[in-house]
Amino acid sequence: MATYTSLSEEDRTILREFTNQFRGWVNDLAKQLIAARALQASYNAGGGSGSIIAALDAGQEIPNEGGLGGALPLTDDDYAALITGLNTFVATYDTASTRARMAQAAGPLSGIE
Repeated sequence: MATYTSLSEEDRTILREFTNQFRGWVNDLAKQLIAARALQASYNAGGGSGSIIAALDAGQEIPNEGGLGGALPLTDDDYAALITGLNTFVATYDTASTRARMAQAAGPLSGIE
């Protein structure tokens, strides 16, 4: 076993580069969590996007009108599958302990800055 201070300069450099990149990724993850919660709320709200999508005929395509190059239309089934993933992401990462670790890794304003 070793202590951080007993590491070689080369090992500290490798670790420093990794941890800086990792902490940046955690901050980006926290930003995505904030966006995911907002999207989830919009989808689930009464009269929200989920209700509107559910009211469409089965298989009805919703076009890409957001300017994402190459993005194709999505059907209600496509949205249902993607929303399942969104819900899993929020359920996995939107816990008090995970948010506390994100703040520890990326600062108390992680996801906001």
